[in-house]
Amino acid sequence: MIHTDVLVTDPHTGRTTGLAKTVRRALKAMESARTPYCVIGATALAVRGFPRMTRDLDLVVLQEDEEQAVAALLKARFQQATPSGDEPMIIFVDPGTGVEVDLLIASGDPEATVIREARRAKTFGVSAPVAGLEHLLLMYLYSNQPRHLGDFASIVQSGKADLKKAARLLADTHPEMLKQWHRRVAAVTSPRRAPKRPRPSS
Repeated sequence: MIHTDVLVTDPHTGRTTGLAKTVRRALKAMESARTPYCVIGATALAVRGFPRMTRDLDLVVLQEDEEQAVAALLKARFQQATPSGDEPMIIFVDPGTGVEVDLLIASGDPEATVIREARRAKTFGVSAPVAGLEHLLLMYLYSNQPRHLGDFASIVQSGKADLKKAARLLADTHPEMLKQWHRRVAAVTSPRRAPKRPRPSS
């Protein structure tokens, strides 16, 4: 069940953001094109039970499916705000709501595994492949953005993700990252103690 209140309501004004309408249009476009893709980012987190405020939709496709995905979103009348081919992310804007759809173009794992193994879930009423918690952990492992570090920690601390499964997936794709994985998990599960306060001087 998706926590739509956090996703579609502006916390400052209390007004709806238009995200729900944009998500439905974008997902219907991708489904119609039959392009392999996956919902990632904050929307995937919300679907999996970890709501976080967001103002856009994040999708991922592989490089070989980029042209078809772009064509599908353009056909649905999304406006392309960044060029194709130059960057790993193509940004589209819904002219009706102003909401962005960020299309990540991936060349391999972990995204290839995320797309291949994603289970379908209702996302604002549309059935779509959505990244699981283990897949999101692997994607956040490659990010140093504060919000992604926080998302990684929240998932690990929740106990809802299968950390052993995530480690096995990583071992099959990028075994050289296992040490980094174990360090980051340990930092979350066994954080360093805070330093003692100095005694007040007499």
